[in-house]
Amino acid sequence: MGQTNQQTAGRAVQTVCLTTLLLVIPVALSAQSGTCRSLVSGTRLATQAAAAALVTGLEYGEMQRSPSWHVADEPNKKAIIADPSSHLHALGSYHMARNLGAPNCESSSATRRQALRGAALSLSLGTAKEIADGWYNGFSMTDLAVDAAGAGYAVAQAYVPVLRHITPTFSVSQRVMSGDRGLQGAPTNYAQQTAWLSANVHELLPTAVARAWPSPVRLSLGRRAFGGTRQSEYVIGLDLDATRLPGTHPAWLKVKRVLHDVRLPGPAIIIGPNGTRAVGLYW
Repeated sequence: MGQTNQQTAGRAVQTVCLTTLLLVIPVALSAQSGTCRSLVSGTRLATQAAAAALVTGLEYGEMQRSPSWHVADEPNKKAIIADPSSHLHALGSYHMARNLGAPNCESSSATRRQALRGAALSLSLGTAKEIADGWYNGFSMTDLAVDAAGAGYAVAQAYVPVLRHITPTFSVSQRVMSGDRGLQGAPTNYAQQTAWLSANVHELLPTAVARAWPSPVRLSLGRRAFGGTRQSEYVIGLDLDATRLPGTHPAWLKVKRVLHDVRLPGPAIIIGPNGTRAVGLYW
């Protein structure tokens, strides 16, 4: 293993250790009655922490460690919020809050109380990540605010049922592997990532009108932010909600539930600095 890979692995391990320490209190607070619920809750928490640590470790592989822990200097908070890295903060926090708030073995939906608990755990993970960032690009209160917005949307879905039909989703172009660092550099290859809000239009339309809209087809609004001085692209497209695909095998149902959070390739209209164009298959 080369020196760079060793440093990346070491930083990932450091992040895992820090995250584990900071999760002791949230884990205790999230304990549920019943063997199944406790096991699922603990497994979900460990899985989310490991995923966050992995992505963070890959990100640190492209950074220089600071000689001392510090708070990030953020004179332009609007620019930070507009940066494509904010997509990952908001989306990650939303999905962690939703997964950690799921009540039992059979369901991924959450009551209001469970959604609040999931958001609290999600923000605990976000805080752990920001503390680790203090040794690299700095502890960011703006990033934490974006985390709170993502987790807050998961809570809002528990309070406002109509929002459950509008899902924050994500897509990555197949060209992501063409970057200098391939899959390892994917988390920061923003030019190949798009963040979406995907709406199950069939569920949002009045009953009489909904018959004309195919149930599996979603309408998605997306933003591909490139970072730096390059202007963002905005996208309007159609895609399929994987949960509406046929098949009832338990393993397939789990796959469909995961793919529900992904914007699958489909036709789209792209609005960008170079004008408007239509594509038959947008990633």
